[in-house]
Amino acid sequence: METVYYKEFAVLAETSNFWEASERLYINQSTLSKHIKAMEKELGVPLFHRTTRHVSLTKFGEALLPYAQSITRTEFEYSTLFMQLKDAEKGVTTLGSIPVMAQYNITGLLNAFQKEYPKSTVKIIEEDAKRLSAMLLEQRCELIFTREPKPSAEKHSPEDAPFVRIPYLTDHMVALLPAGHPLAARQEISLRELKDERFCFIKESSLMYELCTNACQAANFIPEIAFTSHRLESIFDMVSYGNQVALLMNRHITPVKNAMLPPASAWSVVDIAPRIYSQISLCYLKDKKLSETARNFVDFCVQLSKT
Repeated sequence: METVYYKEFAVLAETSNFWEASERLYINQSTLSKHIKAMEKELGVPLFHRTTRHVSLTKFGEALLPYAQSITRTEFEYSTLFMQLKDAEKGVTTLGSIPVMAQYNITGLLNAFQKEYPKSTVKIIEEDAKRLSAMLLEQRCELIFTREPKPSAEKHSPEDAPFVRIPYLTDHMVALLPAGHPLAARQEISLRELKDERFCFIKESSLMYELCTNACQAANFIPEIAFTSHRLESIFDMVSYGNQVALLMNRHITPVKNAMLPPASAWSVVDIAPRIYSQISLCYLKDKKLSETARNFVDFCVQLSKT
């Protein structure tokens, strides 16, 4: 039996719907149905009860599911390992990073490294900070540039953390206010002063969304969130129209050359007091030997931080 069939079976068991499973697997429904029928024929038992819209596992399907998940997981793990070994031989490493690479000068750092090590290659995967840690644990990348709340970053001791953390930058939360807002001329404000505002945040399920909502709740109010987006320029644009405010990190506001953004005069940046910090760190797994390229990149970052 093709091992890919086990993955398809597990996804269909999770979704209980041929259409949704085929969409997730990037195959058509007839192909998925053909593969499931082939499994049932080879095993000699029905794996699913079928209706016009949904499917459910039979007792045989329920018995098979944990083995199918184990086979799928094992195949992913050895495929990932082989890919990493081949990449290491070619001088390639994979770096996961928070999306705002330019604002945090991560792109500049990567460019400087490539000039210093022209035979090495760093592949980049952009993801939200909440996904990056999982990706590192799953060994989908060797290194990550990730964001954590400052207290959270400080509490991890070498004994209890699976990662080695190299501090890169500290950032703090700011309010982005329309230019005509009554508080726009202030140097700093408390979050409590914004309790009656309509907010736009970076998208739900992101670490920034969590940081902002937690900060508002700590200031004893539930924010009215009118807009969310993963694109900073959309948030800048919404604030520039004058009816919403945004909570971002200070580095988010750093101008990016040639970016299509509204003029800065359309809004004002005001510090939040007391300060709410986040820590950007370069991380890698503590118990896994780094490839030569990854080790060189870590050493390069450490040396650069000392200059």
